[in-house]
Amino acid sequence: MTEQPPKTAWQRAGVQLGLVGRRAGQAALDAWNAVDPDLLRHAAQLPLMGLTLLGPSRPPLAVLPDDGYRPILFVHGLGGHRSNFAPMRLWFRLHGRARTYGIGFTPELTLEQMAVELRAAIREALAVNGLEHDAQVDLVAHSMGGLISRLALEDPQTAGQVAHLITLGTPHAGTQAARFARTPHIRELRPESPVITRLSAQLPWPGPPTLPRLTSLWSHSDLLLLPASTAVVPGAENVEMPTFTHYSYLLDPTSAKRVWAALQ
Repeated sequence: MTEQPPKTAWQRAGVQLGLVGRRAGQAALDAWNAVDPDLLRHAAQLPLMGLTLLGPSRPPLAVLPDDGYRPILFVHGLGGHRSNFAPMRLWFRLHGRARTYGIGFTPELTLEQMAVELRAAIREALAVNGLEHDAQVDLVAHSMGGLISRLALEDPQTAGQVAHLITLGTPHAGTQAARFARTPHIRELRPESPVITRLSAQLPWPGPPTLPRLTSLWSHSDLLLLPASTAVVPGAENVEMPTFTHYSYLLDPTSAKRVWAALQ
C-alpha cells in the first residue's frame, strides 16, 4: 500500500473548515426544524405586509360609482395602514364590488379617539355618495380595527348606519401577547384593560336591531392572539380559518372569498 504524503497545513485547515461548515449547516437545519411552522408562516408574510404600507394614510373619501351594494369601510389594525386591505379590495373590485374605502387614522390617538374618526368616516362615506339618511355601510376590520369598530358602535346613530361588522383576527377579549410591550395601544389590548372591560358590556352580541350583525373570523394558528379563542365572540357568527396567520386575513384570497360570502 502506497504511503500517503502528509497533509500540508492548508489541507488540514481545509478539512477542519469543512467539518465546521457541515456542523454549522446541520445546526441551522436543526434550528429551522425546531421553529413552530405557524411562526415561520408569520415571518414569511412580513415582507408582503411591508408592501401594503405604501401610499397616503388618510386621503379624503371620494364619491364612487354605485355598484349595487352597500359601501364597505376597511379598518386596519395595530401598526397598520389603510393599504393593508389593497389585495382584498382589488379582489372585491374584480368581482363587482368597487365602492370600498380603506380608512386611516391620525397617529398617536387612543382607540376611543380612533372610534370617533371612524364614526366621522362612516358619515362621510354616506354623504359623499348621496345616500339616504337610513342607508348603511359594512365594516371589515382587521385585528385592533375590530375593537375600534366596536367602540364606534357604542354610538346609537353609528350603530344604525352599519349593517354588518366582520372582524379578522380581532382580540375581542384581549390578548396575552400584549404583555410583551408597553406602548399605549398595546396596553389597551391586554385582557384586563379598560377598553376590553368596557366592550365586554356588549356581550353576548345582541345583533339587530340593537347592534349590527357580527361575523368574527379566527384561527388557531394566529400567534398574536393568545389564546386564539379570544377572537371568538359570544352571540356572533364565529368562523374558524384553519392555518391562517395574523396576516393571512389580509393576503390570502380565501379570506376575501369568505368575507364576500358573509356580506352576501
